[in-house]
Amino acid sequence: MRHFSLFISLCLSTTFCFQRLSAQQFNGFFTSDFSGVLGLGEQPASVANSPYKYDFNLVNGNIYLANNIAHTAKNSEGAIRLIRFDDTETKYVKGNASLGGLSVLLSLSRKRGVGIRYNVRSVMNGTEISPNFVAQINRFNSPEYTGRTYLNEQLNFSSATWQELAFTYGGLLRDDGVNRIKLGVTLKAVNPMGHAWAVLERADYDVLADGRLDVNRFNLRAGYSANLDGYEPFDGTNAMRIPPQGTGYKLSGADIGLVYERVAFRADPKSASGTSLHPDITYEFRVSASITDIGTMTMDYGSASFATTGLNPNANSADFNSLFTGVTSFRAFRNSLENYLTTTDVTGTYTVSLPTALRLNYDYNFGNNFYFNAAALADLSWAMPADFRVSYINHLMLTPRYETGLYGVYLPIMYNFSNDTEVGLAARYGPFTIGTHTLETLFKKEKTSAGFFFSISISQLKANARKPYCFGSSRVGSAMVRKQRTPIYKRKKFIFF
Repeated sequence: MRHFSLFISLCLSTTFCFQRLSAQQFNGFFTSDFSGVLGLGEQPASVANSPYKYDFNLVNGNIYLANNIAHTAKNSEGAIRLIRFDDTETKYVKGNASLGGLSVLLSLSRKRGVGIRYNVRSVMNGTEISPNFVAQINRFNSPEYTGRTYLNEQLNFSSATWQELAFTYGGLLRDDGVNRIKLGVTLKAVNPMGHAWAVLERADYDVLADGRLDVNRFNLRAGYSANLDGYEPFDGTNAMRIPPQGTGYKLSGADIGLVYERVAFRADPKSASGTSLHPDITYEFRVSASITDIGTMTMDYGSASFATTGLNPNANSADFNSLFTGVTSFRAFRNSLENYLTTTDVTGTYTVSLPTALRLNYDYNFGNNFYFNAAALADLSWAMPADFRVSYINHLMLTPRYETGLYGVYLPIMYNFSNDTEVGLAARYGPFTIGTHTLETLFKKEKTSAGFFFSISISQLKANARKPYCFGSSRVGSAMVRKQRTPIYKRKKFIFF
């Protein structure tokens, strides 16, 4: 199990280089207007007509991982270990992580807005993983595997980490008092910090009685980005730097979003003094769509990147159980593999997609601070002209919530189209937001997924400001502002009488 863990850690090292943890994004919270500058990553149009005069995020973090390859369990000594599933279901592993801060949303006049966000992001996905090979690694000599033939075993894995500086602008296309349409656009400067990949296109082999493999075909390509060459876990002698040196910022990403809101016309709640409170959220329902992370990153292949070209004629059979013995780097892994297979260098420049996604959202305002949200995410990374891809997991999410400008409670229920349903929980009070994507992280002993997020922000609602935007002449705020109503007997039906 130790060697299997080493192999996985080498493949995932760029994903974990910043967070050192395996890692969906602020489930249930991003879809709220009170998410402020953080919500711009999901819907850039939310910067327009925001309930905030300004929202300054000091720090935020997110981690999420889901898989059906293994689960955690405690042994008799209380130590946590990974237990692999032995079944015929196609395997997957997907996750993401981010750490950011020093980000700001500013409301402008005419209900426009701008936002600037900084994040370090990691996304990794393993798909089309054949259940046999991943279950057999490091235990080919187990009786349930020996004496059998396995054909067309596959694996597709990609993991990337990058820094991102995003600039968002949005405004109203229409606001007639009943219908409101908002448009927002984000441009992103991206600094790639590392990428690792492995593609097993096809493997055919027989497992002999002693656990050795009689390999008939093993078409494998694996490697990493060249900026990682100098580090010990790859092909160098320097200690691993966290985070690694990036390749430089380039304007190579974009988001675009559109929001329609039906303005609510409900009787305003009244105080004992007869004044009226105008709500922070003024729509009855909201429908929105956005395409996020449009773009690609360009990198060079690392010096130890390779592709197999055939079988080593000097090897009668392959002892894959000892394949990782003494392996401490990607270069050492390639050298060990060359005992059984012939390889060739993979050189040149390649591209990696950003996790392009289509996001659809419906939000209904029941009044009295109760809301219901339905959201869907569909992977669009396949549409990017890239050699490798990273992506978010396709999912549907339903979130009932109760929230005001000061506090909120969120209960997201997510289904990820891999027969996995997760219930999360989040809370916001003042500047603090904290939550988990999956409650099983807290209560379930055998965990197949985990997630956690937090945020600390300093913000001012338009309700608490002399004017509802940051620049320009003063004007009374429009949200949660007390207004004295004219008594009915003083109201005039006609201007001349």
